[in-house]
Amino acid sequence: MKIGNIAGKIASSLMAGLSGCLLLASTGVAASPPTEIQFAKGAYRSTWSGVIKDGNKRFKLHLTKGQSLKIGGEDVYTWSVITPKGTILGCDGSNSCPPEAEIAALPYSGVYIISTDYRMSNCADCPTSRTRQVTVLFEAR
Repeated sequence: MKIGNIAGKIASSLMAGLSGCLLLASTGVAASPPTEIQFAKGAYRSTWSGVIKDGNKRFKLHLTKGQSLKIGGEDVYTWSVITPKGTILGCDGSNSCPPEAEIAALPYSGVYIISTDYRMSNCADCPTSRTRQVTVLFEAR
């Protein structure tokens, strides 16, 4: 193996680790392993329903370069993406996307980590909760 290839692999591993640290720092909680989302054969949509804790949840999706990605659901507040190479993708120049926004063309094929954030109350003046039942829609075309 050439020195350049080794350096590239080391840099890629460091970027992935750094992205995980950034995610941990931004959420303020220890990140649990992401929940894997799979699409049925021929499908471009999938949903996940479950209980989230402390306002965020991470998911793992296997996606292909050039696919568009949209995350939605009435419970989702914002979402962001960590690419297989460790870079963070958002919408409109930010590090996150609002619900139903779309990332038009993914830059790589491989495993993407989707970080979703949620409001933990039903209104501005309502008390917050540590857990909440949510449904998330994943769409990749």
